[in-house]
Amino acid sequence: MSNYAELPIGKIVADNLAAAEVFEQYGLDFCCHGHFTLQESCQKHDLDLQALVKQLQELPQSGTTEHAPDYGTWPLDKLCRHIVETHHAFTKDILPKSSRHFDMVLRAHGATHPELEGLHKQFKTLRQELEAHLQKEELVLFPFIEAMQQARRQNLRRPESCFTVLSQPLDQMIDEHEEAGAILDSMHAKTEGFKAPADACNTYRLLFKELSDLEKDLHRHIALENHMLFPKAADMEKSMPRN
Repeated sequence: MSNYAELPIGKIVADNLAAAEVFEQYGLDFCCHGHFTLQESCQKHDLDLQALVKQLQELPQSGTTEHAPDYGTWPLDKLCRHIVETHHAFTKDILPKSSRHFDMVLRAHGATHPELEGLHKQFKTLRQELEAHLQKEELVLFPFIEAMQQARRQNLRRPESCFTVLSQPLDQMIDEHEEAGAILDSMHAKTEGFKAPADACNTYRLLFKELSDLEKDLHRHIALENHMLFPKAADMEKSMPRN
């Protein structure tokens, strides 16, 4: 990939997840603002575009290592399964753990850290939204995309669905991605990047590490869907006969 400057930063991450660490170093939001090009992002944050491009060019390219698969070459049913088995599984595992830890921290530190009450409310909203979101993807959207991929292999028409066009659920999922990302952005800002206070106990520190891990994984998760899976699925649908 050579023309980084004109690519959306979310697309850069979807093509090579190793780019996520580079963008995180500079505070570039490739989740909710992943539609901005690298050049636009650098201008907004007063960053050296050429220096950033050089860092991206030095990264291992997708497909060159076991940890950098080339998702762009994967069939969509394989990509759906990967997202469920990797990112959905991680989210489903960490949300209840963090919820229990949040309850413990709030009881122990709520009096001395009143800001925890607001953070806890945000987390509860985030958990509810994410769990409902994952269910919609796993029960409705992803099975359709997988069925569509199977139909394409057999030169069959577009499968039947409960929606007229795929853009309807895709737009809804993208909106929900932005809502979840905005909640995490707010929590990140309020905690200065999930930095535990000096008097934090071990559970408090663990909670903030879990929230940081959730944020990092969700950013990669959303980039992969918004800028890889969803556009490819929409293009596939457009190319398939309906009758």
